Amino acid sequence: MPNATYAHSLENQPPEKWETMAQHEEAVAKYCCRFLKRINPDLNSWGELLGRWHDLGKYSGEFQAYLEKSNDPNASCEGFKGRVDHSSAGAQYAFENYPNGIGKMLAFVIAGHHAGLADAYSMTGNKDSGLLERLKQPVEPYRENAPNVLLIPPPLTAPTLGFSKDAADKLPFETSVFVRMLFSALCDADFLATEEFISPEKTAERPVENADVLCGMRVQLEKHLDGLNDPTNPSEVNQKRSEILQLANDAARLKPGFYSFTVPTGGGKTLSSLSFALRHAIKNDLARIIYAIPFTSIIEQTADVFRDVFKNDPELVLEHHGNVDPDKESRVSRLATQNWDSPLVVTTNVQLFESLFANRTSRCRKLHRIARSVIILDEVQTLPVTLLQPCLAMLETLVNVFDCTVLLCTATQPAFSANAEFPIGINGVHEIIKEPDKLYEDLKRVKVVSLGELTNEQIVDNVAENELALCIVNTKRHAADLYQLLAKRVPAERLFHLSTNMCAAHRTEKFKTIRRRLDQEELCIVVSTQLIEAGVDVDFPVVFRSMTGLDSIAQAAGRCNREGKLPNRGKVFLFDPTDVRLRGELKLTAQSGAEVIRQFPDDPLALQAIEEYFRLHYWQNRDLWDGKKVMECFKDLQNLDFQFRTAADRFRMIEDTTRSVFVLWDSVGVEIEKQIQSTEFAENPRFRKLVLRRLQRYVVPVCENDFNKLVKVGEIELFNDQLGILLNQSMYQDDRGFDLTKSGFLDPAIGVI
Repeated sequence: MPNATYAHSLENQPPEKWETMAQHEEAVAKYCCRFLKRINPDLNSWGELLGRWHDLGKYSGEFQAYLEKSNDPNASCEGFKGRVDHSSAGAQYAFENYPNGIGKMLAFVIAGHHAGLADAYSMTGNKDSGLLERLKQPVEPYRENAPNVLLIPPPLTAPTLGFSKDAADKLPFETSVFVRMLFSALCDADFLATEEFISPEKTAERPVENADVLCGMRVQLEKHLDGLNDPTNPSEVNQKRSEILQLANDAARLKPGFYSFTVPTGGGKTLSSLSFALRHAIKNDLARIIYAIPFTSIIEQTADVFRDVFKNDPELVLEHHGNVDPDKESRVSRLATQNWDSPLVVTTNVQLFESLFANRTSRCRKLHRIARSVIILDEVQTLPVTLLQPCLAMLETLVNVFDCTVLLCTATQPAFSANAEFPIGINGVHEIIKEPDKLYEDLKRVKVVSLGELTNEQIVDNVAENELALCIVNTKRHAADLYQLLAKRVPAERLFHLSTNMCAAHRTEKFKTIRRRLDQEELCIVVSTQLIEAGVDVDFPVVFRSMTGLDSIAQAAGRCNREGKLPNRGKVFLFDPTDVRLRGELKLTAQSGAEVIRQFPDDPLALQAIEEYFRLHYWQNRDLWDGKKVMECFKDLQNLDFQFRTAADRFRMIEDTTRSVFVLWDSVGVEIEKQIQSTEFAENPRFRKLVLRRLQRYVVPVCENDFNKLVKVGEIELFNDQLGILLNQSMYQDDRGFDLTKSGFLDPAIGVI
């Protein structure tokens, strides 16, 4: 064993250039203290202890011998053959030295800082998977090599966080989130400290914290908003947008908490909510703004709006989702994506909430940066009923315990406030708009008309009568069927189809063409799935919508007479298709929507009607509020038998039963295909990672059953056992994307967007 004890080696370098345990402990403790102090000054002592004890097992002779023998800079990555378990030692030592549950909290964090937060006990029979099993298993002797002063348990200050001490039902969950925050801080600290030693060039590229960055962003936003104010066009819509902005700025002076922002589509909600967030964060010393959007189809548009605001420094905007255009990324933004080290993060609801319930280190690194932030939930009404209780419990914990502000931002505010019928709801939501009903009437630009039941031929008859029209339906199959019928009656240059059967790059180009035709007042008919209706900036005089939930109908209405330029109100025609059978969630929302429309036939989008819809959709589905049984994983406060891994497995906002198929849609897709087949792709991990990121914009989801059939008949080549490469290029059409009818079979249930 070497004379000194080391945490990390450097490849092909002698031990005197390696990182000692003392150096690594100090570096991790420095980062961890900084992260946790930001949450609460009382957590400084917790950060110090986690930084000092997380790698106690590295003092073992076995680990030191392995490090010397292998000269492996990644030796700290457990779970691989030949690697030494070094995290169990620190977990066991913390558990032994701290009573009253504190030791177990620390043990969860230290034991998981490489493998991820574990379940308290194994639910699969795997003897090594649960924390209790880890706390009992033998560890290599380490204490004789560790400095005595390091092994003295320091006192831990109880943090003055806003735990619900008088609400026994909430405290277990809040405690589990506290453990997550500790875990996040340690994981990020350990990663950054290790990177600082092994790859200092990466550390130098990371953004530097700037306390004044939000102030500078506010100035840039105000200049941008001033530039949008056209005194020569004092329209009623622009006047209302100015009033909405002023209300948002006034509310920004208030304390952190829950706010709702009930603004009809076209009311300038996006930039007004950003203005609120910047001013509010500066006023209350909050660290960043997280803008969460439910649909990837509109996230790029929102991020581009923000980049236009901050054009002098576009890297202030971090866009984080699976389909990010690599051309909009930089080395700095890719590093910031790892831990959300950015003042403004634009992401998806899936990324935000699944990270908050994750157990893996890579997804949890960002969590400590969510504390003390402004979280804007755009189109909040899209939260799934089956995960409603864990989602609302997490939001309440972030606000009450971790000093976040949550802005519930939508044109159709859901009934999320707590009451006797809805005990899991949120208390104390402050509505920014003083008279939402009046604002709705002032910005009302459409008339909703019900057409009743229609066959596909009748739908096409109605749509084809218009020169400019948008038709939105619930399934990809229905959109394709209507498009093919319309193609017999509408010239090809006027007709467009949109669905996730098109890859993201293809949809982006279609959107550009559609917007250009609308801007130039050229004839245009679009058939789309619901991917177009939330936040996509298009404006049609007539919109047709297949029966669905009232929130989606309101979003579809937001694509009609959006700018209020028509002399009369635009028309939104609802129809109940007889040639389509809906299932599952789509069927339930359509039934709820139809029931409310029968109650409010004159104006089904009035706020009273919307509230009644959410009463049906949320309040009366009590048995679905925790349909995935996530909250059951965090009930045992006495023993802290939290099941982190099981909760992460259960919390899925999208049940993905599809496989990805790579399509060679344009010249970039062809170039990517050549790169995949290249020697550099096989041998250069960095190049391979970049190519795979570019590839994400050229994949379409295909249901598992169809994917397997296509592989079997040779239409798809399987790559790396996961990704499918489309060999039959005739199956990808320029007008409607992936088309199963061009293969030898057709599954009638292609699915929804």
